[in-house]
Parts: sequence; C-alpha cells; structure tokens
Amino acid sequence: MSSRIRPLLVLLTAAAMLPLSTGAASASSAPAPCAAPAPAEAPVRAGEAGRKSPLPPNAAAFMAAYTAWGDKPTVCEYLKLFTRDGTLMDTGLPAPIGLAAIEEQMKAVLTVMPDYRFVPLSADSSPDGRVIFVKARNTGTVTAANGTSAEVDYVTTHRLVLRGELVEQGRRFWDQTELFRPLEPSLPRLFEGLGPAGPQGRPDAGAPRHKPVPPAAARQQPKPGTAEWKERRKRAWNSGDMSALVPDARGLRLTGPGLSGPITSTATAQEYLGRFYGRVHGPMKLEPGHTVRKGRTVYQEWVGHAKVGPTESSASTVTYGIVEQFTLGERGAVDWELSFETLDLVATGDAIKTLRERLFPPRNPSAPSAPSAPSAS
Repeated sequence: MSSRIRPLLVLLTAAAMLPLSTGAASASSAPAPCAAPAPAEAPVRAGEAGRKSPLPPNAAAFMAAYTAWGDKPTVCEYLKLFTRDGTLMDTGLPAPIGLAAIEEQMKAVLTVMPDYRFVPLSADSSPDGRVIFVKARNTGTVTAANGTSAEVDYVTTHRLVLRGELVEQGRRFWDQTELFRPLEPSLPRLFEGLGPAGPQGRPDAGAPRHKPVPPAAARQQPKPGTAEWKERRKRAWNSGDMSALVPDARGLRLTGPGLSGPITSTATAQEYLGRFYGRVHGPMKLEPGHTVRKGRTVYQEWVGHAKVGPTESSASTVTYGIVEQFTLGERGAVDWELSFETLDLVATGDAIKTLRERLFPPRNPSAPSAPSAPSAS
C-alpha cells in the first residue's frame, strides 16, 4: 500500500480497536478530553457463567464502561476508555497511534457503519487487573464508497493494559476477511473444508481426539504460561514446527479464523497450520507478549513481524500478532483458540488497497494527516 494511504485505511477496517505497545501520543496532541467515566458500582462477572471468576474492581469498572459504550457507540464515549497517553495498535501498522488518530479513526468508522454495535463475550484479567483479554462480537451494516451495503458480523480479541480503569496500551487481533468478504465474496477461503467435518468431509471425531497421552510424556510438557513453555512455543511459531504447536492432548478442540466449527483431530489441526504457513514466506519473527493465567485458562500474546502473501513474489513484511487461548479440561482435554489475521495471507497489497478504498476513499490532501501506514507492496 502506498505510504500516502493513511493508517485510517488500515485501522478503520473495523471498530473498537483498542490499544498495545507503548506509543507516541502526548497530552498536548490529544483531543479535548471527555469527562471521566463513572466507576462500576459492583464487580462485573465475565465469561461463561460459573466458569470465570469475578474481575478485579478496576477491570470490572472498565468492562462496565466498555459494554455501555458498545451498546451505544459514540466518539466521545470511546475516548473516555483511554488514558490521556493511551495508544492503539493493529496488524499492519508500523507503530501504535495516539488519541488524536484514535478519535479520527472512530469518527470514520461510525460514518461508514452508523449502526455498529460491540458486545463483549468474555473477559479475563491478571490478578492485579493490569492486563485483560477481551473477546467481543462486532456487528453492523457497512456502506461502501459506491453506495453498496453489506451486513458484517465478526469476532475480535483485545489485549489491553489498564492503568486504573482506563486503557493505557492495547492491541486488537482479528481476521479482517470477515469484514471485507461481504463486499468481496471472491476473497479466497484459506481454510475451506476444515472444521467439524475435516478435510474432504472426513469426520474429525475419532481416534486422534481420544488418543491417550502417556503419563510420562504428559509430565514432560511444560506448564502453559511458564517461561520454558513460552520459549518452546516461540521457537515453534517462528520456525513453523506444527507438531510442536499442536497440543498433545487426549481431547483437542481447536477454533480459529476460517473455521465453521472446532477441529478435533491432531492431523487436521496440523493441516490447518500447514495452510497458514503456506502463506508465510520465511521465518516469522514473533516474541511473547503478555500472558494471563486465570484458573484453567491461559492467554498468550505473540507480536512481531512476518513476510506474508498469496505468493512469495507478492508477499510483504507486516507487523503481525497472534493470540492463543488454552483452556484445560478434565482428563487431559484442551480447548485451543487462535486469533490472527488472514487478509494479508490471501490478498495482494494492491487488492487490499482497493478493498479499503471502497470503504474509506483517500482523504482530501489538505485534511490533517495521521501517521503513515506501512507499504504493502
């Protein structure tokens, strides 16, 4: 993508994109502040009933404000979710953006999707309420520049660092093809045929799901979230070691982008990763980000760069991120959920530019500029 296409055309591909790594905005560059949100009167329980613990008070108050905003989104209420130096990051951006660009982003989002709604589905935080992972459903009607409209419904995962009850840093992980496919049905389906029925319609439920794990082997596996576990998975993600990435579990359920339902066999899980790595050209360069352990659930963030594209000749090096969520069940079962973006895997930079311009045409050159987007060519 040309450097003239502002990050608005990268970020505005959906709403509610909350922050990541430390970044740049200063108080002097921020828009006029809104009044601070009122604290929640009582802790908010997040996640499935009876399975998640109550959130710490600051995280509960934030989730109350976040949920209220999602029910009736406005630009001002969105800005109230951030600290004065809060930042925002998403796949494809060279660096986090600050409040001025965040305000501009949300104005444009609500212009093209005025009926946008954001519904948190689950939330888990660190014991001190400092880091929280939120999964949410996003719906609305997108109107393209040519006047055509399409309903969208997609899930996003947000890793947020809170300062008190407000977002200081954050990053969103999601599959942008879910936004653009209603406008462009011809976008390739990278994982077509995988899911509950497996490749070519073969059932996944069978021997692989119930394969016993020898007790000795199980004891050798490092505990999810530990330093040894993160180092092993870092090597596996960056080298494409699919056998090391797929959990060795008696019962496996993998959910992720492009799947109509869970994968429940080791072989199909490896095929899923194989299709992913077929669009990654060269070693990935990911590092472990934040980790949250809550009961039997572990969230792990991976951030860095990857050279991706439909072919090696059309590939681009982009900032890239993945979130893994592991929930350990009884008798060795593992639910493994992945959140990552596939648009850069299936479409060229020129195709992505065209798609984004259908929603967000290039702005008037005299308009205030925002930080430049990375080249996608």
